[in-house]
Amino acid sequence: MKGLILAAGFGTRLGKLTENKPKVLVEVGGTAILNHNIRKLLNAGISEIIINTHYLSQQVEDFLSRQPYRNLVMTVHEDELLGTAGTVSGNWDWFNNEDFLVMHGDNYFEADLDTLLAKHANRHPQAEMTMATFTASNPTSCGTVEVDANDVVTHFYEKDPFSHSLRANAAIYIFSPYLYETFRSLSKEENDLSRHVVPKLLGKIQAHHLYGDFFDIGTAEGLQAASQSYLSHQEYL
Repeated sequence: MKGLILAAGFGTRLGKLTENKPKVLVEVGGTAILNHNIRKLLNAGISEIIINTHYLSQQVEDFLSRQPYRNLVMTVHEDELLGTAGTVSGNWDWFNNEDFLVMHGDNYFEADLDTLLAKHANRHPQAEMTMATFTASNPTSCGTVEVDANDVVTHFYEKDPFSHSLRANAAIYIFSPYLYETFRSLSKEENDLSRHVVPKLLGKIQAHHLYGDFFDIGTAEGLQAASQSYLSHQEYL
């Protein structure tokens, strides 16, 4: 299976930290978050990875060129940001009509992803994609879901203060190639996976829960929490 890491954002919420550095090269435990996530994918059995770039893209290129896995990773530069759904659509042919994984590049998490791939392989017959979830502390900071007895997503709430669920979208997805028509039918304005694709597929999304710490490092608070989590786990190694 191939994978796409979404890494083109500006990281403006991190302020001065990303004035001269792309967000995916911000470090957790002395290692770029991009490196953490690439290794998660490779360890799970993802065979090839594509990374979209935009802001300070040459730094990302230079970083990847020094890594031992550089031959398994390629980049695609976006002169104009396409949005998360737009990037998936724009690289559809690269996935070669096979199931593929897509993840945001600015999350730090403890869980391994091999169980997510296994869940997708054994998903409910009506599911055309699989979504990783985690336990959130605040439903207004992320998208949350409700599921049925088969862990199929029935409701999705995007940063909704009235959501009664703390089961959050981890922004790690595995898509079936059968979703081609869904992506092809998106308008130019429908360019976001969580806001424009997920709501169209309710009842067709298999959820898989990731246990352990999960943090969005796109904010100073999230980055600090991720760094503390990393250090606390090193004490037991």
